[in-house]
Amino acid sequence: MKSAIAIAFAGILLILSGCSSEKPPEPRKIQAFVLSLADKEKLAAFQKDVLNIENITDKALNVATEELKTVLKSGEISLNIPSIIDRAKSESLKAGEALAKKAIPESLPPEAVKLLNESKTGFIASYKLYAESFDAIRNFTTDKNPMALLEYRKKNTEAKEQLKGATEKLKQIMTAAGVTK
Repeated sequence: MKSAIAIAFAGILLILSGCSSEKPPEPRKIQAFVLSLADKEKLAAFQKDVLNIENITDKALNVATEELKTVLKSGEISLNIPSIIDRAKSESLKAGEALAKKAIPESLPPEAVKLLNESKTGFIASYKLYAESFDAIRNFTTDKNPMALLEYRKKNTEAKEQLKGATEKLKQIMTAAGVTK
């Protein structure tokens, strides 16, 4: 019986450590294009808005992640974790809503508009997945069910992949347009 528990615990630890042999798909290449100064400024402002939203959300996610690590190491649920989880989930949902309201700058080539829309959709999806991952953490803290940790890890990994893809697409557009930070 003890060996079965040890094997299950080791399996959970492997899953939580993120062992994956999958590689992300290669990003599409986009040809460089020329924009007027005003259009470059609009594109730069769009990027700045996206990055500001991401930075605010990232802080809440980092606090929650650090608190979760502390809980997992100590085995004790802290009194702060419910409010930290609520804040991280709330910030994630707010970020998705804020990005959904952001308009893609006009007068871009069709391929650039398509990639920016995909990037925006990826950011929104990643924040939704982060929010779902915090629902799993809440389930873990209330039910002490290790399967909730697996769900958290799955959602968190999916969110990171979506965020990475969205960021790459945004970088591609900015590079193709010749807009630098």
